[in-house]
Amino acid sequence: MRALTYTAPRQVVMEDRPRPVPSPGESEISIAVAGICGSDVSGFLGHSARRNPPLVLGHELVGRRPDGQRVVVNPLLSCGHCSACRSGAQNLCSSWKLLGMDQTAGCYAEYVAIANSQIYPIPDTLPDQRAALVEPLANIVHLFASPLLHHSSAWESLVEEPWAHLRFSQRCASACAKSSFRTSANPALLSSAPWEQPSPSIPQTEDGRSEARRFAADGLDLVLDASGSEAARQSAFDLCRPGGLIVLLGMGKQKSEIDFVTSIRKEHRAVMSFAYTPVDFERSLSLLTSGQVDLTPWTVELPLEEGQKAFDIMTTNPGDTLKMLLRVN
Repeated sequence: MRALTYTAPRQVVMEDRPRPVPSPGESEISIAVAGICGSDVSGFLGHSARRNPPLVLGHELVGRRPDGQRVVVNPLLSCGHCSACRSGAQNLCSSWKLLGMDQTAGCYAEYVAIANSQIYPIPDTLPDQRAALVEPLANIVHLFASPLLHHSSAWESLVEEPWAHLRFSQRCASACAKSSFRTSANPALLSSAPWEQPSPSIPQTEDGRSEARRFAADGLDLVLDASGSEAARQSAFDLCRPGGLIVLLGMGKQKSEIDFVTSIRKEHRAVMSFAYTPVDFERSLSLLTSGQVDLTPWTVELPLEEGQKAFDIMTTNPGDTLKMLLRVN
């Protein structure tokens, strides 16, 4: 089968790979489209310790069962038996796996074999471009399911990952936040993306950082970092008020140096959010099926054979592209 393989940092090439053979309890999925996630970009750049070449990346997919049924796939595989799984926190499984990570081949290929329990039928009224967003949106559904995020009156977001940025703005509106602003290293994203709440958009420049500090004044109740860059993580702590809450979602950098002494003196609280549970995935699918979320105008699609071009765009000049899709079949 055709597969786009990560062979070296900043390099993916088309290869012919063996077609997967489903094990008992699995189905073969013919992949229609696959999305490029921020974690795939991290792997492509050589920044992910768990994505080593040669590897077929990718975990966001829309496809068909052998009977023709259109489906999406929950790519986060859990054991179902550990204490975390039994408590409903499958995202914290002691042996979780993800398509396109470690030794598990991803979905930048014609076919993938996956457990039947991970497969969700979708209606024909849900186009591929929207259905491909179920997995990334599930991360944000899980984030805002945390009760710790429901009691802040002033929210601030430091975001380079556009999905979190979009959902953060929506949540601010629904929670009637007293004030909020957003910041990104991508000025095209700030100026053109579909923000639902009129609030300041501040670029990640020296002038922008000064403006952010003026806006924060004595500090903000809650600061969310969805980028994971070193500068954004430190800024999250810098802009948070004494006793405030920092939420860390982004995984852009494996390690970061943080001024913890200052934050200890401010009694900052820090919480983290990782991935999603099956319940979050189902809720995400419901939001997209109902039409409550639609990023089609900010979605770009290229054929699988142009995977190198797609990754180059997303790593060097994404512009106002919120999601890049690879058309497989």
